[in-house]
Amino acid sequence: MKRKSSIMVLLLMVLTVAALSGCGNGSNKAEGTGQTTGTSTATDAPAGDKPYAGVVLRTISNPSNQEYFAKVNKEFQEKTGIEVQVDTVGNADVTPKLMNSFMSGGSTYDIFVMDVIDLPRFVMSGWVEPVDQWMTDDMKNEMLPFAKQALQYQGKYYGLPYASEYKSFVYNKTMLEKAGFSAPPKTWDDFIKYSQTLQEKGIVKYGSAWAWSQAEGLVCDFIAIASSMGGKLFDENGNPVFNSPENTAALQMMVDMIYKYKIVDPASIQYNETNVLDAMAAGDIAFELNWGLPLTPLNDSSKSKIVDQADVAPLPYTVSSATIAGPMAYAISSGSKNKEAAWEYIKFLNDVEGSKRQALEIGMFPGWKSVYEDPEVKAGVPGLDKILEQAEVAVNRPQIPWYNEWSSKFQVELQNALTQKKTPAQALTDAFAETQKIQESNK
Repeated sequence: MKRKSSIMVLLLMVLTVAALSGCGNGSNKAEGTGQTTGTSTATDAPAGDKPYAGVVLRTISNPSNQEYFAKVNKEFQEKTGIEVQVDTVGNADVTPKLMNSFMSGGSTYDIFVMDVIDLPRFVMSGWVEPVDQWMTDDMKNEMLPFAKQALQYQGKYYGLPYASEYKSFVYNKTMLEKAGFSAPPKTWDDFIKYSQTLQEKGIVKYGSAWAWSQAEGLVCDFIAIASSMGGKLFDENGNPVFNSPENTAALQMMVDMIYKYKIVDPASIQYNETNVLDAMAAGDIAFELNWGLPLTPLNDSSKSKIVDQADVAPLPYTVSSATIAGPMAYAISSGSKNKEAAWEYIKFLNDVEGSKRQALEIGMFPGWKSVYEDPEVKAGVPGLDKILEQAEVAVNRPQIPWYNEWSSKFQVELQNALTQKKTPAQALTDAFAETQKIQESNK
């Protein structure tokens, strides 16, 4: 859980690899590629070292990371005898073609990349295959909590972690030292105090900027901040509770940071994550919350004026630190004729070893704790080890089948508060009422 501007340096890359694999029985043509899939044997595996030899799986992707996946798919075929054919299309075409596959039985693509916010809808629609029969206890115990949750719905598992990313709180340690601070802020009171001091001393015009335009990024930041203040949006039964005192206090603080304390750049209500990263890289702000590995672009002298000045720390809090996650998973289409072979492909790509390779070669966030702790990964992906602490407290967006419809309404009400059209309490009360209507209409 989307997507948008720069939720995305990594996430755009992820959505982009959105949907992986396909099955070709008979001599069907790969949709949009003119490729012939050939004849594939189905689920009854022949004996031998390569029990699935001759099986053809289908995947859909845009050109991002094309060389990496071509190399990996070749190695997979050499190891297993399973051919993986890629339907390469423009990014805007990935989702429509995947939906067309689902609506026509789901056999066009065997494997696809699934966003955490899509899991409930896909399960309720019968489009995704449970993988409980193949999941091991070691796998379940090894996953980071938020990555594990992104695979589960109504007691079943539906894939393996792929891009298990989340937002990290970043601060400019050089600026803080100039202002007389030896450590990053721990609480929101500290954050406000630090920002005011930085501004009073003329080090920055605004302490921070945020991705608070009327888009998915605003929902993500609100969830992170509300979670850090003890709030949650839905209860265990999927009923809205976001007009609670904790959530109201979180939205009030966001408003106050713009208008009362004046420590957030007011342009934030028009910003996305790329704008925030650019402001941080230019040295215009001292704090940001952003996706991916933000230290990488901030330490790139061709893009940043603050090389070696930034570091990461837990997001400030009043109850406990938290952050927002946007994990994705590789899943198997319920219409696939080669589900066991598809699982072998998912394991090859996304088990601990596969995730380690992705982290090292394409900078993809792993969902396995041991990968973060691997010495080779620590050395090869700068900053990854420092943000593991945030991964352990990352929070996913709500698991509701009508997420997209709800989010679009919720964004409007959050913006109504941030633009002072409504008080935070009124905005959340109205959002609560809208959510009840959506909930009722989807019963």
